[in-house]
Amino acid sequence: MGNQNTTPFQSLKALPTPLSQSQCVLYKHELLICGGYNQRTCYSYHTIKNEYMNICSYPNNVKLDGHCVVKLIDNNNKDSNEITLLSFGGDKNNRHTLVMKYVSVWSNDNNNDNEINTLNNYNKWIPFTDNHNNPIVIGGDKDAYQGARGLIGGKNNNLLFITYFHKNISVFDLNKFQFIKHDNLPTDYIGYHCFVSKPEMIKNNKNYEMILFCKKTGLSIIYDEDNNIFQFNQLSVFDDISSFRNYAYLCINDIILLFGGIHKYSIRENKWMTFQNTLSNPLCHCVAILNEDNAYIHIIGGLNDNTKSVLTHTKTKVRIELKVKKEENKTVKKEENKVKNDNIFFVDLKLCKCKFDMKEKDEQIRKKEQSENNINDINDINVINIFSFVFFFVLNIYLKKKGKNKWMEWWNQREQKDKTEIIEKFKIMSNEQFGLWLLNECKWKNEITKDDIDPIRFLLNTYISFVITNQDNKEDELIAYVIMDEKKKLIKMKELTFEELLRQTYNCLESKSFQKINKENLKLQLVDIKNNIIESDESVKKEFANNNEPIFKIIWTSFQQQTILGKTKTIKNALVIMIAISEYDDNNIWKNLKNVKEKDIHNFKQLFEQELNYEIVYNQSPKMTKQDVQTFLAKLIVNYELHENSHKYDGLIIIICGHGENGNMLVTSDGKDVSIDRIRSSFNCHEMESFKDFPKIFIIDACRGEGIPKTHEIVKRGNDITYGHNDDGFLVIWSTTKGHQVADLSLLSECMKNVVKSKYKSSYPFKQMLQDIRTEIRSNKSSEWYCVESQDTTDYDIIFQQRKSM
Repeated sequence: MGNQNTTPFQSLKALPTPLSQSQCVLYKHELLICGGYNQRTCYSYHTIKNEYMNICSYPNNVKLDGHCVVKLIDNNNKDSNEITLLSFGGDKNNRHTLVMKYVSVWSNDNNNDNEINTLNNYNKWIPFTDNHNNPIVIGGDKDAYQGARGLIGGKNNNLLFITYFHKNISVFDLNKFQFIKHDNLPTDYIGYHCFVSKPEMIKNNKNYEMILFCKKTGLSIIYDEDNNIFQFNQLSVFDDISSFRNYAYLCINDIILLFGGIHKYSIRENKWMTFQNTLSNPLCHCVAILNEDNAYIHIIGGLNDNTKSVLTHTKTKVRIELKVKKEENKTVKKEENKVKNDNIFFVDLKLCKCKFDMKEKDEQIRKKEQSENNINDINDINVINIFSFVFFFVLNIYLKKKGKNKWMEWWNQREQKDKTEIIEKFKIMSNEQFGLWLLNECKWKNEITKDDIDPIRFLLNTYISFVITNQDNKEDELIAYVIMDEKKKLIKMKELTFEELLRQTYNCLESKSFQKINKENLKLQLVDIKNNIIESDESVKKEFANNNEPIFKIIWTSFQQQTILGKTKTIKNALVIMIAISEYDDNNIWKNLKNVKEKDIHNFKQLFEQELNYEIVYNQSPKMTKQDVQTFLAKLIVNYELHENSHKYDGLIIIICGHGENGNMLVTSDGKDVSIDRIRSSFNCHEMESFKDFPKIFIIDACRGEGIPKTHEIVKRGNDITYGHNDDGFLVIWSTTKGHQVADLSLLSECMKNVVKSKYKSSYPFKQMLQDIRTEIRSNKSSEWYCVESQDTTDYDIIFQQRKSM
């Protein structure tokens, strides 16, 4: 193993289409890939699921050639569930300036049907307009924006900085919708270049600072917003990259990485370094981007040696130690206008080895590494001791400079279990979440103030980098994550066995989980990210083969399940029929039901069509008169040959959503009534003999009277009440009881979708799911509008099974 040549770059699922010159923006767990050279389609890549989903396409009249996409920052928008993207580029003959309001195409909370997105202008490129809806075009007739780069900055994040061919820089005010500054850069040429903001952590004034690299040009750009002037300072450029262009780049802390070969530039030290690790297939015109927690770098698309766009998508850990190939210290002479860094102490925690003025020891270590491929345990201990010494030495210097050296003593006084908890929270949480946990939830919250958060974060970063990382490398543990109660927890496994996975999962359970197990007589079941059950060594090994750090989820199943099941029937090929009425002619009497259209249809389609792969038929129009309902059902019975059951359905699921009245009546759009009992009777054993031996499930979300339910505290759950019925084989589920109204909240469809999707793969019985659905509804703040009632004439339980595609 010691001589094996390995690469830290992991290949991911291929792109849906070959891409080069693409633009990519991060949004939570998604990488938004916004077109590419002559490719107008935009995709969302889910970093956890390793899947792509189509978002939209640029308009047909837009030709993409070196365009630029940036994420706008709205300081007044508190909605974290949407972002706004700005796309611009082209020349005078083919220029575009477009915006897109994006909401996740993966979200269960948003109905992403085309009709809804069109109504709200979500997930589509539309013209960029001013406050009076006048179209705004960024760029003049003589401006060539192919290969331009843009950054959002300024005191209020309202300024767009554009650098473009052949040596231009402009500032566009997004509030005033006009350019406020043009200038020439002190260089001969730029294009398809590196252009990044200087990190906040090393700024020492209120001006906005940027870094630019292109071929032999290196510039520090400082913009004085108050006086509207630029200041340019020359930066050193590594000889090896002076002939390169069109490379991917990104900035991490004070480190700029350029990909092709891999080159690192330290902003603080003004130093370059080259690494041995390179992409397996060097590319130009690719794009590099960090994921949400800065744990991985993703490299997307590019051109190969034959100048063809590729399907390549790779990633690499940020925390890996890239092996140093050679180092060039090219320190620029300190000039009077150069920003001083005397008061800044920074350690490159992630990507490269720290450098100390201990050249002799460094040289000894490097020679030893070259001559020995397998390091023995004694050397491992020495390395860890060295890193431990460096950790405490570095940390003391930093904390003393900050006047926060008390936190060094505080950390040393913590017990190991406390340190483990803090480190786990730090790794899993975002910076904001970790800060809130320190201030409001942890056991030391009364000792910690807001000013203490940064020193604590620095302490943990350094500790993990110097001590934990080297210990992890020594032990060669296998990393995975387990999701429980929507929280992602890290686990480390010694071996690839199901027993080890189960053991480590139980180790990270909280006390409330064990209380739940005892109280509700549950057992823990592990599934993968696609809800496939994990129950063998082979399934564990398969997950690790597909992903270096796989993610597992916990679902709970009942130990009583076997006794509850008794006689069962499994539905493998159901026909799902949905009548969803959301719009009414007389809104003074019957209000339109927005959520029937926007949520119920989406939820039930996602469950039965997308997840279970059943055939679903529903009315396309939001309006249905009484005649429409009768015609819809009559045609459906004939067209799908239900009397003969030619399609070999083994179950019927009928869903009815809309306004209702006393007597189990459905109110149609013209204000007339249709008897739900009559609809049900048309599928009974006498009228539909071909289905007499199959389960028939009715799901009805409609009012059953005028009574408004009152909320009350549930002290103890009573026995389930069932209602007899003359017909056999029916399970009728109502969202409320007789005589009561139900609100247009879509809680029944949402909770049913969530519960069934999470449990059906473990053969969890549907009648038991109903109890879980009731429990989930009751946990909602609007639960008083719902009281799920079931009428059951079956003598068996029902198991859902995904239909196999023909």
